[in-house]
Amino acid sequence: MAEGLPDNHHPDELTTLMAPRLIELCFQTAGLWEMAVQGRMGLPRHVHRVSSVRALDAADGKVFAVVTPDPDQGSFNAEVVDAAGNRYVHLSGYRTVALPNSVDAEALKALQATEADVDELRTLSIGA
Repeated sequence: MAEGLPDNHHPDELTTLMAPRLIELCFQTAGLWEMAVQGRMGLPRHVHRVSSVRALDAADGKVFAVVTPDPDQGSFNAEVVDAAGNRYVHLSGYRTVALPNSVDAEALKALQATEADVDELRTLSIGA
């Protein structure tokens, strides 16, 4: 997730029950996977459950969304973790609805190359 983003909401001193940016980070990461692997763009349709595990201000460095597709359910599970592996948000049963226009195949080539790099890194980190 990018650093130095403006406030989530205004007035910023009010608290939220959930971390909307972290949930959106899960949505965006799942969307990138859909574009790279399935060649389609999707918008949020359904979330089965979202759990906030800890406050973001406790993060150890940068935070990352880890998204796992569930092909049998046609959904994604995701979590936001920091570099130390601490979990901040857990999202399950996320489904999208495809946008009617397909994604330009030429524009997807760079993203698909990145997806191959990510798969290689995922394999290396699972084995570590």
